[in-house]
Amino acid sequence: MMDEIFIEIKGIGFTFLIDKRIRHNLISPALLAFFNLRKGQMYSFSIDNIREVNTKPVYDSSLPFLSDYVNAISFGDVFHYVGKKVGRCSDNKLRLCKVFMFGFEYEGCTFSFPFLLDKSLDKPALIGEESFNQIIKSVMKQKQET
Repeated sequence: MMDEIFIEIKGIGFTFLIDKRIRHNLISPALLAFFNLRKGQMYSFSIDNIREVNTKPVYDSSLPFLSDYVNAISFGDVFHYVGKKVGRCSDNKLRLCKVFMFGFEYEGCTFSFPFLLDKSLDKPALIGEESFNQIIKSVMKQKQET
């Protein structure tokens, strides 16, 4: 069983797994897609496609957050594409992967690390040994200062 940490991204909590056997970080396409909602407005309709307005919204599990809430958050600074790199994916295969700098908070500290986009990953993200060590050092330093 892998260890996990609970991180926050723009006030929304996620669980990232820690895998000390890997050196780099991996992120799933699903997590990036969540933070890319604004670019792909899948819920807008053309003028010709007029729909009935529902004044009593029903909870839709495929949309875990209200669109007004999601639209009020600026996700522009959450992740940035930085290039490509060959890396070992979660299925243990070497691939040329896109690399994204991804920002998050943990225990009151802000972090930004490169993550390889891993299409075979069935979890939101894996944090590797190097990044995990940096997280622990930063959190310990902050606790000593307070």
